[in-house]
Amino acid sequence: MDNLVRIALLPGDGVGPEVMAEVLPCLDWLQSRGRRLEIYHLPFGADNFLETGETLPEEAFEELRDGFDAILFGAVGDPRIPDGRHAEEILLRLRQGLELTVNYRPCRPLASGSRPALDIEVFRENTEGPYCLQGSTEPGRAVDLAIHTEPAVRRLLQAAFQRAGSRGCPLTLAHKANVLKHGHGLWMRTFEELREQNPGVAAHGMHADALLCALVQDPTPFGVIAADNYLGDLISDLCAGFVGGMGVAPSISWAPHRPYRCAVLAEPVHGSAPDLAGKGLANPVGMLLSTALLFRHLGSEGEAAALEGAVSIALAEGAKSRDLGGTLSTAAMGRAIRDHLPR
Repeated sequence: MDNLVRIALLPGDGVGPEVMAEVLPCLDWLQSRGRRLEIYHLPFGADNFLETGETLPEEAFEELRDGFDAILFGAVGDPRIPDGRHAEEILLRLRQGLELTVNYRPCRPLASGSRPALDIEVFRENTEGPYCLQGSTEPGRAVDLAIHTEPAVRRLLQAAFQRAGSRGCPLTLAHKANVLKHGHGLWMRTFEELREQNPGVAAHGMHADALLCALVQDPTPFGVIAADNYLGDLISDLCAGFVGGMGVAPSISWAPHRPYRCAVLAEPVHGSAPDLAGKGLANPVGMLLSTALLFRHLGSEGEAAALEGAVSIALAEGAKSRDLGGTLSTAAMGRAIRDHLPR
């Protein structure tokens, strides 16, 4: 707990800077509780790209990789760059370059009275699948290549088995191995191997389409859900709908084998929402809960729980941003939450 932690802030585009602004007092609060932090603001995003032509220069990436302990990320995406190449290069470079294989997305009630039995955690592989952006377009024909490698699949599934075991809850693997026999066949083989090694975990595979149907009908029986990059994205976004939508959904990604100093990145699930930017309409809850996940990852469990508790109390008392049916601005919502942090 006495070691200095260097955190890089990448607010990014759209509403990213607005929700990131609500994190800064929480970082100050963490320092007031005895955690030593060094905070650095980095400019990479659409404005920087349009001004310099740079997305994430190699020198900057190497500094992030070797000189920082963690990254807090806002959002990227800007209509001034229609092909989104700056966003792809920044975010994918961080996920793949830092080997952040495990993307963790919890889905649980934020306030009393909202599905109290629901407690789903999605473990999404974060570096491969069709999101590797390898493919081609020809007249009348387009190809998106999906890549799955045994090391990445194994790391993700090991993390999911470990979490399901510690919680004592079921583990479900979402797959389409009945059709995607090669890529998802690798997932199934690795899953079966790890299931034999973890007899105490109630684990089973489920076709993704059937899983989505079951979630809509009744999500409460599910505990940990593991999936590849594409399916994990869809499943976790559906689960966000159970607890208030994309504005409240947090995530954190890490490299369980920790190949570099910087092996963790926390970010809200929502995008940059450029149509909302600058209007104070963005919900900061997803960003604040992602920050709580980072606190926990860094070993500040008490502060993580306190921040999560502050969100729950504020919501239970009626604090709501526009997307939740309320009237509070981004800044007012952030203040309402921070008012419940212990002093």
